[in-house]
Amino acid sequence: MDDVGRTPTCRFGPDRRLTGLCAALVVIAMAFVVLSGDAAGRVLAGLAAVLLAGYVAADLVFSPRLVASGAGLQVRTPTARATLAWSDVDAVRVDERSHLGLMSRTLEIDAGAVLVVFSRRTLGADPRVVADLLEAFR
Repeated sequence: MDDVGRTPTCRFGPDRRLTGLCAALVVIAMAFVVLSGDAAGRVLAGLAAVLLAGYVAADLVFSPRLVASGAGLQVRTPTARATLAWSDVDAVRVDERSHLGLMSRTLEIDAGAVLVVFSRRTLGADPRVVADLLEAFR
């Protein structure tokens, strides 16, 4: 097979297993709303179903969230869509914060007027690993 003209790419998006679990929880919450006699419980279950359905929809519509290639990056989030050449990217860094004993890591891509922040959930991988891969592409 001829590989001329093909460039390697890496795609990062939410883990489909987590998306499937959220979809199953939407079904369970909606069943509770329909079958329960508890009014307050139905309201809470309905709110949970709407929130989880939003996560599922975002995971499906904006996937993959980040695509890296030798040419640059493609970003698809609910708030931003951008195609960035590597020359446009000022910095790729991992922000680590600790709050109440829990460590949080996010991947930040700074491209001048565009700042995109990805969590581990939205990437489906550890932000440190993704940052290393992006630097390798760069």
